[in-house]
Amino acid sequence: MCCGGGILASSGSDPGRAQSVLVTGASGVVGPHLCRRLNMDGMLIGTLGRGRVADSPTIVADLVRPSELVIDGRFDILVHTAPLWLLPDNLERFAACGIHRIIAFSSTSVETKKHSEHFYDQKLAQRLYAAEQDTGAAAEKLGIRLTVLRPTMIYGFGRDRNIMVIARLARRFGFFPVAGSGKGLRQPVHVLDLVEAVAGCMNASSTVGKSYNLGGAEKLTYKAMVQRIFRALGRTPRILHLPAPAYGALIETGLKLNVISGLSSAAAARMDEDLCFDSAPAQRDFGYSASAFLENPARDLPF
Repeated sequence: MCCGGGILASSGSDPGRAQSVLVTGASGVVGPHLCRRLNMDGMLIGTLGRGRVADSPTIVADLVRPSELVIDGRFDILVHTAPLWLLPDNLERFAACGIHRIIAFSSTSVETKKHSEHFYDQKLAQRLYAAEQDTGAAAEKLGIRLTVLRPTMIYGFGRDRNIMVIARLARRFGFFPVAGSGKGLRQPVHVLDLVEAVAGCMNASSTVGKSYNLGGAEKLTYKAMVQRIFRALGRTPRILHLPAPAYGALIETGLKLNVISGLSSAAAARMDEDLCFDSAPAQRDFGYSASAFLENPARDLPF
């Protein structure tokens, strides 16, 4: 993982004062581990969400309703881990409470799903792209220093909707359906690597005004990724290869019968596509260094 050492003060602030950070989405996949890291580094943190977050002062608010957002207190940095499209309409209120630096999470889905044949995938890609553009324009207007992080397939601690979906089906049924050969490459990225990426960006002024694609250390075919999950569970990998139409029909039937969840027929078209990205700019600018896939199965596949 990247970033040895603590998180430094942002430029333009009093170096003798501890920096204060506001975290959105603090109860999500990334948020709790980010808050823990910030606390360890002596940052003064607050969280913003629709419910209270343990061990952190919480501003209870819904970013869907910007006109109702009231932020008590002053903050220097915002780390936005909530959906990116909730950020642009709230930027003026964040700026008004002192925030001059933002690190915001988007997704590589902005690229991988824009040419999908499925409406939902296209809509997600369009929504992310528009959010990135609107956030960048608003941040520039307000004088806020912005960095956008685009993770690939996030996993970790059993709370993700990616690897755990496969793991649950593998445990329940003893096999996993794959459309086509499953030769498309993937780069699952661990949540702790993303936490370190945030820390690295805070330390590097060279990241301001840039976007970074963040993947894991390994490039695995979709099939190999599924096989590793089976082995991490102590099971013999059993892959059921299906043509894309048959895969889609199987998934739709399983969803209707409520025997599976978390999968969609849209995934069939991508299982033979490479969904990998170059992390070299992140390595160069803030020392990003990701971990290998499922280094700690007991931690990341808790059953």
